[in-house]
Amino acid sequence: MNRTAVAGLGLIGGSLALGLSARGWDRDPRARQRAREKGIDVMESLADALADADVALLAVPTNQTPEVLADAVAIRPGALFSDCASLKLPVARAANALPAAARFVGGHPMAGSTRRGLDGADPGLFRGRPWILVPTARSDESSVSTLVDLVSSLGAIPVILDAESHDAAMTRVSHLPHAVSAALASVAGRAGSPELARLAGPGLLDTTRLSEMPLDLLLDLSLGNPSALADALGDVAQELTQLADALRAGDAAAVRTFFERAGRARALFTAGRPRP
Repeated sequence: MNRTAVAGLGLIGGSLALGLSARGWDRDPRARQRAREKGIDVMESLADALADADVALLAVPTNQTPEVLADAVAIRPGALFSDCASLKLPVARAANALPAAARFVGGHPMAGSTRRGLDGADPGLFRGRPWILVPTARSDESSVSTLVDLVSSLGAIPVILDAESHDAAMTRVSHLPHAVSAALASVAGRAGSPELARLAGPGLLDTTRLSEMPLDLLLDLSLGNPSALADALGDVAQELTQLADALRAGDAAAVRTFFERAGRARALFTAGRPRP
């Protein structure tokens, strides 16, 4: 059995440490203490966490991943490394700079929770969710196979993608919804009505939930590939402008087409999923 270490003990890292009974570390002493309270075997340094690890999973923010990866490989060069960053091209470039003998496979668990950080950590968080694995210049077949087995043991569904395809998809399926959710929350709340809290129903609450994600995560997602996100937001703005034009013109047929087209589009990415 592979000995696993986890660096970064937020929602994802904490869930990994619990699900894999892994040794963990976080640079924040408060996070280390909270993780101990949840029953995680926490070390006081990255070196201690990696001391005898066969596999090391880095669950730190995307902008911190290259630095932590380089440090971790220097500490434990014989281990197999993976990450959990939401963008893969920057991490793939960082992998190219690693020593030739290093082993690294990019990773991105597509899981989340309405509860933040370690408070939401759950060993079942990944069950039934896609876990994207991204081979890099420091990946070999055995390394990819090991990670397929590891994520499958958590109940996740491994999906193999290249870094460019991953990042293009994430702009539309992850980063764009966060930005649109924030815009909707801002517009809906602009009226400042004291009745809003009492009147807001599931439609508004569900579609604006992502706007309450931690600010550092929202910035990480938005600024990781800003031009691609800007293009996607432009497409959303164009759709809304067309709807607004149809409404002002009283064009019921165009309004109907707008919603029919949206329904067909949603059916494409909900096909095969159980309805709530």
